[in-house]
Amino acid sequence: MQNKLIKRVSIGIGVSVFFFILISFGLKWASQAKWNNWKKEWQAKGEDFDIASNIPKKIPDNENFAKTEFFAPFFLKDIETPEFKEAQERFKIKKPSSIRYNWRKGKQRDSISWKSAFFESDLAKLATDLKRPYCRFDIQYQNGYEAPLPHLSTLKNAATLFSLRAGEKLARANTNEAMQDTLNGIQLGELLQSEPFLISQLVRIAILDMSIQTFWEGQVNGQWSTEQLREFQEKIKDIDLLKGIKLALKLERNMANQWFADINQKKRNLGEFDDILGMDTPSYIRYFLSSNQYQINKIITEDFLSGIDISKHKLDTKQIKIAEEKILELKNSFLPSRYALVLMLLPALDSCLLRVSQMQTSLNQANIVAALELYRLKNNKYPSNLNDLKPDFISIIRGDLFHDKGLVYRVNEDNSFSLYSTGYNEKDDEGEFFIENNSIKFEKGDWPWPKKNKE
Repeated sequence: MQNKLIKRVSIGIGVSVFFFILISFGLKWASQAKWNNWKKEWQAKGEDFDIASNIPKKIPDNENFAKTEFFAPFFLKDIETPEFKEAQERFKIKKPSSIRYNWRKGKQRDSISWKSAFFESDLAKLATDLKRPYCRFDIQYQNGYEAPLPHLSTLKNAATLFSLRAGEKLARANTNEAMQDTLNGIQLGELLQSEPFLISQLVRIAILDMSIQTFWEGQVNGQWSTEQLREFQEKIKDIDLLKGIKLALKLERNMANQWFADINQKKRNLGEFDDILGMDTPSYIRYFLSSNQYQINKIITEDFLSGIDISKHKLDTKQIKIAEEKILELKNSFLPSRYALVLMLLPALDSCLLRVSQMQTSLNQANIVAALELYRLKNNKYPSNLNDLKPDFISIIRGDLFHDKGLVYRVNEDNSFSLYSTGYNEKDDEGEFFIENNSIKFEKGDWPWPKKNKE
């Protein structure tokens, strides 16, 4: 009797396993067909899904900043050379406590006592090298997620030095050199404008943020001259972070496609992806690879990318929210671990878009603020309307990223001005950031150009 029971249980288990495998293979084939059909549809619209389409064109060495003395060693074949290590260490500093980029909270940096003499000659050479018109580092794009990007930390370190020195010069009322260092910092960030890695665009934004800190400090203290304000406008007026993040989203998607192709062609195994992303994927996910690939491509292409309109200089927050809802739906679905790769790769993208939009808004505001200061220097007051700035003080006034109503502007009773975007929630909150636990929550509240905190 017991043997019969064991036999029946064994048969039951065997049948269950058989049907599980049958269903898994059926789902695998169905999802493969769904992915292939969707891909063909978007290829017909002109969309490319391979990494080769994301690689920037090569440029002549003599016009390429990446081939200058300080940065060329990063992409030599042997990274263990003394030249590589020297390049890594060249602009490293121990950050003094005074480096706090809190200009959005109306805070100036503390008095900067950092001594820059050790870096002076290198910064002078770097300023000369920045005159090269283009930049393209020899990144091994075919390596996808594993492509080394050793130049990023050095670029950011160098930008920190320019920002620090600019703050020091500004504190000593040496505004010409302070502005030049600010412009050099911006130029360092813009070397990454066509580098399509997500981390490259985030480093670019971090560098720009340092530079805006110095500009803001000089603006709220009335230190910039007409010539300096115009130089600043000329440097930032064409910066387009929406274009950069669009390049990065496409590469992020296409690197995932290369990884899926390598798995399917048995060039890689799932364990390697665990190492790259620092995650553990369930073994049965191999039956759902096409489902993950389909969802990653569909959400990035149809929601994130379609929400960015470069020609109109707009970001559609409704489309981004649709993407968030789709990701949440997968997270709450039956057996959500089958979408482990989607849930690992996609949730961070909306926060990246939030970071991009807040920095682009800051740049747009900075350009207008420079024009407002130019108007004030000439007329001893601020204009009653932003349109009064055109064409003498600014050629194009970019509006709010999130709608067509434009930025909110008014002249206050104390002869100061208020300028703000209604932010991600597209609701007028009287020009105030939403601050929680001493941090600005950009998902809520307005995004104002800040005034200086009263001491």
